Amino acid sequence: MAFSGAFAAQAQGDTLPFIPEQDGAEITPQIVGGGPANTANWQFYTQILNSNGTTAFCGGSYIGDGYVLTAAHCVSSKSARFIDVKVAGFRLGGTDGDRIGVVEKYVHPQYNRSTLNYDVALLKLERLPTQGQAVQLASGSLSQYARSGDMLSVAGLGRLSEGGSCPSFIQEVDVPLVSDAVCNKSGGNYANVGSVAFCAGYPQGQQDSCSGDSGGPIVINRGGQIVQLGTVSWGIGCARPDKYGVYADVAALSGWIDGIKQGDSSPSLTYTQNQSLANFNLYEVVSHRFTIRNSGSQSASLNAVNVSGSGVTSGLVVTADSCSNRTLSSNQSCNVNVEFSANTAGTANVKFAFTQAGSSTQHSATVTAKATDIPVCIGSWDANTVYRKPDRVTYQGKVYEAKWWTLNEKPGSSQVWLFIGDDPSCK
Repeated sequence: MAFSGAFAAQAQGDTLPFIPEQDGAEITPQIVGGGPANTANWQFYTQILNSNGTTAFCGGSYIGDGYVLTAAHCVSSKSARFIDVKVAGFRLGGTDGDRIGVVEKYVHPQYNRSTLNYDVALLKLERLPTQGQAVQLASGSLSQYARSGDMLSVAGLGRLSEGGSCPSFIQEVDVPLVSDAVCNKSGGNYANVGSVAFCAGYPQGQQDSCSGDSGGPIVINRGGQIVQLGTVSWGIGCARPDKYGVYADVAALSGWIDGIKQGDSSPSLTYTQNQSLANFNLYEVVSHRFTIRNSGSQSASLNAVNVSGSGVTSGLVVTADSCSNRTLSSNQSCNVNVEFSANTAGTANVKFAFTQAGSSTQHSATVTAKATDIPVCIGSWDANTVYRKPDRVTYQGKVYEAKWWTLNEKPGSSQVWLFIGDDPSCK
């Protein structure tokens, strides 16, 4: 299978990675020097579009079970509901392919926007496609499938040349796998390529992926057995000498991909969603601990948590937080401690919300407690005890009720105490 054309790019500035390089060049993913693709070999090819648009801004691949694999830099800044895909869509802006909405987006939790390491994302579709077919993904290690110099094939709808136009029909080109040692010698960000990415291309350039090809598949074809080895990530210019195309290593990232498909991501986080606490008195400080536990087999990275109050809640503070921007290993837990009170009677609500890195799904837990102003008899007044409205005490044979917070202020000689007189229940 040969790629003989450059991948076409769209004027979607937010989808093209930019990394400053020593020569001032822009790092962009691109395909150049190929020709029209044999679509029989690319039935898994998928276009990534804005939900209100008709022209693809990135590529991807259908990997089965209602999931599309693409580049993280293509979708990291977009909400899932604003993304559509076209499985087996081979014409730019065409009506071919099966267009489907996206219900969930998963960006690799270690994705780095500066280096473009871990540049992969998964899109969960709202339904299974009726066209195309799933591609087989590499697992284990890249070396199980290809060695340096082996020819790989990449396809897309990106630019046909650096700064050039886009094709109307999907293009493909063949490029050889490049060893990490050779790739690293290109300097700059190429020096970081190795553990989760690989290079492909010719030292003289001329054939490469290009802007608009981002997220698309690079595969190896062995006797008709097609296996996807990577996704188009970045490169300096298009088909420049000694500036190879860089691809996210699918085999190295297969554990995370499989974990998402098998449901080991957000469902692995367990917590109590709704909880009712005991009634409390006005101005009394209530303490509560929210706990998140990763009960799955894959690690889970959390974004910063958010705590908010409603109802009669007042004085809400977070006293401890071990969850924000934290990665939880399997069976590991974290806690967020809060304190709150109420100045008026009613129901106090405290909501704890968080998202998992790479997912737009918001998780939340809520605790409720009723603040009451029903008098409570504490017993004999004690100078070392803190009293709050509506605590009642006995002092010198009489009953008093606290109007507000008080400490070491004698009933009968302070304005914070209301004289009640006789209360048979308070002795």
